[in-house]
Amino acid sequence: MHNVVLEAGRIEIHPVQLIEFESRGRLLIIGSAEAVSAVAPHCQLLTISAVVTDDAAISSEIVTVLNSDLVSLTGWLGEFDAIVAGQSLRFDLILDLSDSPILKHKVSPLGYFAPGDNQQALAEALQQLPDLIGIFDKPRYFQYKPNICAHSRRGISGCNQCLEACPAEAISHAGDEVRVDPNLCQGCGSCVAVCPSGAMNYALPTLDVSLERLRSMMQQYAELETQSPHILIHDEANAQTLLEMRGHELANNVITFSIEEIGALSMPFWLAAMAYGAADVTVWDALTHSDHDWLELQQQMQLSNELLKGMGYPAAIYWHQGNDFSALKSHLQQLPEREAVSPSLFAGIDNKRRVSTMALSHLYEQAPAPQAEIKLEKPSPFGEILVDKQACTLCMSCVSVCPVGALVDGVDKPQLNFIEDLCVQCGICETACPENTITLAPRYLYQRDQARQKRLLHEEAIFHCISCAKPFATQKMIDTITAKLKDHHMFQGAALEQLKMCEDCRVKAMFKKG
Repeated sequence: MHNVVLEAGRIEIHPVQLIEFESRGRLLIIGSAEAVSAVAPHCQLLTISAVVTDDAAISSEIVTVLNSDLVSLTGWLGEFDAIVAGQSLRFDLILDLSDSPILKHKVSPLGYFAPGDNQQALAEALQQLPDLIGIFDKPRYFQYKPNICAHSRRGISGCNQCLEACPAEAISHAGDEVRVDPNLCQGCGSCVAVCPSGAMNYALPTLDVSLERLRSMMQQYAELETQSPHILIHDEANAQTLLEMRGHELANNVITFSIEEIGALSMPFWLAAMAYGAADVTVWDALTHSDHDWLELQQQMQLSNELLKGMGYPAAIYWHQGNDFSALKSHLQQLPEREAVSPSLFAGIDNKRRVSTMALSHLYEQAPAPQAEIKLEKPSPFGEILVDKQACTLCMSCVSVCPVGALVDGVDKPQLNFIEDLCVQCGICETACPENTITLAPRYLYQRDQARQKRLLHEEAIFHCISCAKPFATQKMIDTITAKLKDHHMFQGAALEQLKMCEDCRVKAMFKKG
């Protein structure tokens, strides 16, 4: 591991925005009388209240006992709201000693401690609590672009992947958009990893900054070594500590890449690393966060490797978990030496879809066994849609709700066109179609020039008004409507014929009849 390569990647990263928390030391302890009595003396610097979960009494002058059940608890450091006996009470800190935690989040809010039966976690909580008085801040980790979010359109539900992925439950529905609560968000990056459109982005650092760091490091490496480097992505906590102690044991063909949270970097970065000439990429989970399962990140790894295999490359994105440095070293030593591609020169940009497709296009040019396309599993950020031409009436409901502009009408022609490069497989068009003619078909088309072309999915003959000859609908739409209404008592005789008129002529016919 060359220090000069590490130096090439050292840059100052400053948060664009900080989220402020203010704690005045009001602590709520939840638990049995015995448990509350045992921990209260360790929290004497705090103002202590307690909800006791059994019938035993507490004899303590430093604890205010709330003689009622806790109905609900929401919030974060400095702003926890507890409903007790019909009253809303505000606390700054929560120590939850109940058998089953009140808050079920995989990642707890700042200021909430639920150690369960883990005595070490309890000891750490008791050590931290007295220090959590004052004003604190943390970065705003995310950037959200609602204009390309595929969550919903006109009340029709689409992509929910970020909501399902967030372990802190910081993301909620907000009409056609989503809302991220910056107080609950702790920057794990799961939402960014799964977002198909790029509406959710990591802000500390942004993707372009990380890519430029990597490019600088790999360019410096190329001046020293001829072997393709192994990229090791690691966090700046447990992993960084281990590397500072034993990093000198790693081979010179390993480039260690530090990031605050390993979830901040996903498929676009990994594929770009391969396009820049890396032999492979390992993401190292050094167990900094015991409450993270990183499932979304591992699913993105599986997708990345499938895309590589579709071009004839072996799987090259690896997951390594654990804080045993010897096991990590063994993993890196056992990685096969590969002949990397000629490095791409594309610069880093803060657009995850564009980075992914640029990297894949570069890799495809030098692929050992390229296919035209590869079928993918749902959910997928890439794919096409299939349209049943026999049933489609070209009502254009799908076009009106597509959040990314992948579906396009024919302007003055009854046509449905599709741009595959833009499609994020959100499913809104599929749900919106009144004839149920649309089916999602996840795949990756490696020829992106072909994917960027507007492709005709369906067209119909124009129907002209039977009164003025103005084109106003398709033949199939009129046939479908009249077939459905011909037996209805309100559409007999002339009334049925009025359906074949344009809007203006239909109004005239109605007044003429009256």
